Parts: sequence; structure tokens; C-alpha cells
Amino acid sequence: MQSLQDQIRERVVSAIQSGALRPGAQIDEKALADEFKSSRTPVREALLMLAAQGLVTIVPRAGMFVYKPSAAELVAMFETLAEMEGVVARLATQRISAAGKKVLAQAHKAAGPYVEQRDTASYIEANRKFHEVLYQAAANPFLTEQIVQLRRRLAIYWQQKGLINDARVPSSYREHGYVIEAVLTGNPDGAAEAMRMHISAGGTAIADLVLLAGAEAE
Repeated sequence: MQSLQDQIRERVVSAIQSGALRPGAQIDEKALADEFKSSRTPVREALLMLAAQGLVTIVPRAGMFVYKPSAAELVAMFETLAEMEGVVARLATQRISAAGKKVLAQAHKAAGPYVEQRDTASYIEANRKFHEVLYQAAANPFLTEQIVQLRRRLAIYWQQKGLINDARVPSSYREHGYVIEAVLTGNPDGAAEAMRMHISAGGTAIADLVLLAGAEAE
């Protein structure tokens, strides 16, 4: 059973990822305490955990705020994610089992109909499952943990700002195909490069992030 702190933490993370809590927004500690019928203590403990993960910023004598990265920080985060995902693809290629290869191919195939149907929401979920298969094959829980935390920090820009949209989905699916080809043929370098290009989308996604950050600042 989840602790109260964990329940509160997941509630805040969900609100951040859905866009209900925007970057830079102040977090209402009293409202959270009222919602969970608790004192401020477990709320503060949950928020301190999120601050340690980089999702919340503590401003002395002002309160807790959703972390709002600068344009430069967004670029750095996205570049880091691309490199880490590339390492995952390399390790997965070196370590994946025959059964794992089948699961990876099935995960990719399952996403195909969503591309044809222009069902972006379902494709986003299929995309998550595709990457999770690679995380499992890479067999490096520490690396996976770092990626998950970074993806959480970038989630609002992916889901709410349209970095995965109807126009992007066909290209994303095609890029998955390049990754799979390298993994299945035992090409670690090719898999790493294909994954880096997939995450960075040839640099256009990073440029979009900078523009989005600038727009939010205005």
C-alpha cells in the first residue's frame, strides 16, 4: 500500500505531466492537504522529494513552484536524454535475447495501425511501450531510472506542446524501424545513432523547445 507521501507525490506529478500545473506555477500546499485530509507535513515531504528530482523548485519565503527550465536548460536536458537513450539502444543490442527481439518487433508492429489511423494518443502509449522494451533489454536499472526522471521533467513539452503530434507520428514510427533494424542485425553503433536521431528528431525538436520556452517567457 502506498504511503500518503507517495500518493501526494503522484498526484502532483500527474498534474504537472497533464499540464494542470504549468511550469512556474505555485503549488497550493493547503489545497493538497485538504484534498488528502492531512496536515501540511506529508505534503511538504512529498514536495521535497519532487524537488530532489528536479520537478519542483523551492523559493524561500515564497513557497513551492513547478520547475520552469530556461531555454538553455531545455536544450541541455533534451541533449542528455538523446545520449542516454542512445546508450540504452547500444546496450539493448548487445544484451537482447531472442525472445526480447520478438517482443521488440511486436511492440513496433502494434504501433503501426495507430499511425495509419492518425490516433496520436494511442501512438504515444505504444511509443512508451516500445522504449520500455529497450530499457528492459538494456538491463541497466540505474540508467533507466535516470531516463524516466528526465522524461518526467520534459513530459509537458512532449504531451502538451505538440512535440509528438499528428505530423510527427509517421516520422517517429519510421525512426523506430531504423532502431529495430540495427538492434535485430546486431549493430550497436547503428542502434545508438538511430536512437539519438530519433530522440532529437534531427535537431528540430530541440529548436522547438527553445521557441516554446521563449514563448512562455513572454
